[in-house]
Amino acid sequence: MSDWKPLDVSEDELEEIATSDFSSTPEQLHTEFQTSATHLHQVQSMHKHVLVQAGMIPETHIAEVEPTQRLEWVLQELHGMSNPDGLSIPLLGVTPEQLEVKIKDTGLETHVKITIQQEGNDPFERILPLNSEQAETVRVHFVNGRLHLRW
Repeated sequence: MSDWKPLDVSEDELEEIATSDFSSTPEQLHTEFQTSATHLHQVQSMHKHVLVQAGMIPETHIAEVEPTQRLEWVLQELHGMSNPDGLSIPLLGVTPEQLEVKIKDTGLETHVKITIQQEGNDPFERILPLNSEQAETVRVHFVNGRLHLRW
């Protein structure tokens, strides 16, 4: 069994200690962190998504506050991409006969419902909320296993 060995403690002053870093106020440090941390928006978005999925924040509240967030979450779930003139969703393994796309205009926004029906499975449905400006001229293309919505 080893015994404790004493260490020499020096009373000499350390060189090059910067004390200027301790003169900042907490508000200044928080502001500096907010501006330098580029990942915070992504972390906050993911946290909000988890809270909505857990039912802690109702989706109706998110729909009123940030309607574009819902579309981003659905696209993220489906590994889709948003483009300035539309969006695309990979649906590899799906045939055109199994795919059904419907549109519904509620006045404030337009919903696009994607339904995939494969034998032996329950239908897979996702609703994509679009604002009315985007949905005026929605065109749907299914090419090489990818669904493209253009406006």
